[in-house]
Amino acid sequence: MSTPVRRPGPSVAVWLAVALAAVGGICIVASMLTAFLVADHSSSDSSPSSLIAIALGGLGVLAVALGALLLAGIALARRWRRTRRSPHAAAPGHQ
Repeated sequence: MSTPVRRPGPSVAVWLAVALAAVGGICIVASMLTAFLVADHSSSDSSPSSLIAIALGGLGVLAVALGALLLAGIALARRWRRTRRSPHAAAPGHQ
Protein backbone atom coordinates (compact mmCIF):
# COMPACT_ATOMS: atom_id res chain seq x y z
CA MET A 1 0.00 0.00 0.00
CA SER A 2 1.16 3.46 -0.71
CA THR A 3 0.84 6.28 1.76
CA PRO A 4 -0.93 9.44 0.64
CA VAL A 5 1.36 12.24 -0.39
CA ARG A 6 1.04 15.32 1.79
CA ARG A 7 1.56 18.43 -0.25
CA PRO A 8 3.12 21.41 1.47
CA GLY A 9 1.00 24.41 2.32
CA PRO A 10 -2.17 25.11 4.21
CA SER A 11 -4.81 22.42 4.55
CA VAL A 12 -8.39 22.65 3.35
CA ALA A 13 -9.54 23.41 6.89
CA VAL A 14 -7.16 26.37 7.13
CA TRP A 15 -8.39 27.70 3.78
CA LEU A 16 -11.97 27.32 4.97
CA ALA A 17 -11.29 29.16 8.22
CA VAL A 18 -9.52 32.02 6.44
CA ALA A 19 -12.27 32.28 3.83
CA LEU A 20 -14.93 32.29 6.55
CA ALA A 21 -13.16 35.08 8.42
CA ALA A 22 -12.69 37.06 5.20
CA VAL A 23 -16.37 36.74 4.26
CA GLY A 24 -17.23 37.86 7.78
CA GLY A 25 -15.05 40.93 7.40
CA ILE A 26 -16.68 41.74 4.08
CA CYS A 27 -20.13 41.41 5.69
CA ILE A 28 -19.14 43.76 8.48
CA VAL A 29 -17.86 46.37 6.02
CA ALA A 30 -21.00 45.98 3.92
CA SER A 31 -23.08 46.45 7.06
CA MET A 32 -21.29 49.67 7.93
CA LEU A 33 -21.62 50.98 4.39
CA THR A 34 -25.31 50.10 4.33
CA ALA A 35 -25.89 51.79 7.65
CA PHE A 36 -23.96 54.89 6.65
CA LEU A 37 -25.05 55.34 3.04
CA VAL A 38 -28.46 53.70 2.67
CA ALA A 39 -30.17 53.54 6.04
CA ASP A 40 -32.53 56.39 6.73
CA HIS A 41 -31.31 57.80 10.03
CA SER A 42 -34.45 59.84 10.60
CA SER A 43 -36.76 56.81 10.59
CA SER A 44 -37.12 54.06 13.14
CA ASP A 45 -34.71 51.18 13.62
CA SER A 46 -37.18 48.79 12.02
CA SER A 47 -36.78 50.20 8.51
CA PRO A 48 -35.71 47.59 5.94
CA SER A 49 -32.34 49.20 5.33
CA SER A 50 -31.56 49.30 9.05
CA LEU A 51 -32.57 45.68 9.43
CA ILE A 52 -30.35 44.71 6.50
CA ALA A 53 -27.41 46.54 8.08
CA ILE A 54 -28.03 44.85 11.43
CA ALA A 55 -28.35 41.41 9.81
CA LEU A 56 -25.17 41.85 7.75
CA GLY A 57 -23.27 42.96 10.82
CA GLY A 58 -24.53 40.01 12.84
CA LEU A 59 -23.62 37.53 10.09
CA GLY A 60 -20.21 39.15 9.75
CA VAL A 61 -19.43 38.94 13.44
CA LEU A 62 -20.63 35.33 13.52
CA ALA A 63 -18.52 34.37 10.49
CA VAL A 64 -15.39 36.03 11.90
CA ALA A 65 -15.92 34.31 15.25
CA LEU A 66 -16.41 30.91 13.60
CA GLY A 67 -13.33 31.40 11.43
CA ALA A 68 -11.23 32.34 14.45
CA LEU A 69 -12.61 29.40 16.42
CA LEU A 70 -11.80 27.03 13.56
CA LEU A 71 -8.25 28.39 13.25
CA ALA A 72 -7.77 28.03 17.01
CA GLY A 73 -9.04 24.46 16.86
CA ILE A 74 -6.64 23.61 14.04
CA ALA A 75 -3.72 25.13 15.95
CA LEU A 76 -4.63 23.22 19.11
CA ALA A 77 -4.96 19.96 17.19
CA ARG A 78 -1.53 20.45 15.60
CA ARG A 79 0.03 21.27 18.95
CA TRP A 80 -1.65 18.23 20.52
CA ARG A 81 -0.24 15.98 17.79
CA ARG A 82 3.24 17.41 18.29
CA THR A 83 3.19 16.97 22.04
CA ARG A 84 1.83 13.41 21.76
CA ARG A 85 4.85 12.35 19.73
CA SER A 86 7.48 10.87 21.92
CA PRO A 87 10.92 12.51 21.65
CA HIS A 88 12.41 9.00 21.61
CA ALA A 89 10.33 7.95 18.62
CA ALA A 90 12.34 10.23 16.35
CA ALA A 91 15.70 8.81 17.44
CA PRO A 92 16.61 5.47 15.83
CA GLY A 93 17.51 2.58 18.11
CA HIS A 94 15.38 3.66 21.08
CA GLN A 95 12.40 1.66 22.24
